[in-house]
Amino acid sequence: MVVGHEERLEHVIGHLVQNAIDASLPAGRITVSVATEPRFGVLTMIDEGIGMTPEFMRERLFKPFQTTKPAGMGIGVYESQHYVAGLGGSIRIESREGAGTRVELRLPLVDAAPLADAARTEQQIA
Repeated sequence: MVVGHEERLEHVIGHLVQNAIDASLPAGRITVSVATEPRFGVLTMIDEGIGMTPEFMRERLFKPFQTTKPAGMGIGVYESQHYVAGLGGSIRIESREGAGTRVELRLPLVDAAPLADAARTEQQIA
């Protein structure tokens, strides 16, 4: 389990998946994998889409109201990045124009020991 609110995380992941779909050609592949590291759950998504320019990634990617799409507000990645950072996680993006994008969403794992202690405390109070 990772730290975060289920609906907010669903929104973040859904946004990242939709971005990959929007950037991909109809026959393009999107690969999603999930792994754990000592302190983080890691979701990695790789698309074979149009990619982003170095200039866009450097100067506009995580800023509000910036988009490469013909429609949209350009706040999804910005909001997602701020929410995930507030949880102690990160969103890392690598992209090459014309070659696709790799997105790595890292979220802190829930520490099982405090959860077990909290459950015992609740049982003792009840």
